[in-house]
Amino acid sequence: MQLFIFSFFFTSVFCAETGYLFINDFHRDEAMDMEVITDMSSGGFNFVSNFSGRITTKYIEKEGGNDKFLQTWSNIISTFKRNDEMKINHDAQKLNGTQYFIYADSTGNFSREGVDDNAKEMEEQNTAFMYFSLQGNMLFPLGSDSLHKIGDTWVVHNEDHLTEFPGFENSDTNLIDNYVYTFDKIKKKRGKEIAYISFDEKITMNMVSQTWDESWKMDVVGLLKGKIEYSITDKKVVKCKVRGTIKGTGIDLDDDSSISFYQNMDMICKTKLK
Repeated sequence: MQLFIFSFFFTSVFCAETGYLFINDFHRDEAMDMEVITDMSSGGFNFVSNFSGRITTKYIEKEGGNDKFLQTWSNIISTFKRNDEMKINHDAQKLNGTQYFIYADSTGNFSREGVDDNAKEMEEQNTAFMYFSLQGNMLFPLGSDSLHKIGDTWVVHNEDHLTEFPGFENSDTNLIDNYVYTFDKIKKKRGKEIAYISFDEKITMNMVSQTWDESWKMDVVGLLKGKIEYSITDKKVVKCKVRGTIKGTGIDLDDDSSISFYQNMDMICKTKLK
């Protein structure tokens, strides 16, 4: 993974002279509930995928200069639907009970390893779902290590390779991702100070994918919008919502015919502190 951070600052009236650092207090254990729904049309078919699950992150100890965590998947339900035909996404549901050790350095960059053979086998599924849940950096979940005031905007550029992607049963994807974050406002919510951040995301992908009996090679562009609630009090992202469309054109690998598709994607993540 390559991560490049650029910051652009705009003048704004703000009560704090120094601004806020959106940092993750990763010593506090958390449980994040995730739900992802995709709705895709191609040819005469309509494909719908549903995924929901919980990922629990516990801080373990300092080890070799890095911070060590244990992540555990539970409560996973996942299905695929093509027109009126439905089936269980057994690959995703194999994540249930899998555990991963996370080793994060002082910058928040991390490596991950499965605790057992089953977890190692499921790492590709794990990576795909975690990619869209602000898990790119353990320390700076919004990609910036700078102080920000209301009205500030910053850009995060990411390049990655995914071997799974939400909405497809199998995928081999080269991905370029650009986020433009905006610090919108601060409000009190249930006695806590919450920062509200919005973002626009553009994804460009070259992918080979398989869903049901269809195999496609495609060029894909996605335009997504998101809203984030970051607890200044707890130093945690407590809610993230993403919605948008992904469009692609390419060829059907079975008969070399031209194909196009249009996919809606909705995701919501809510975090509870333990």
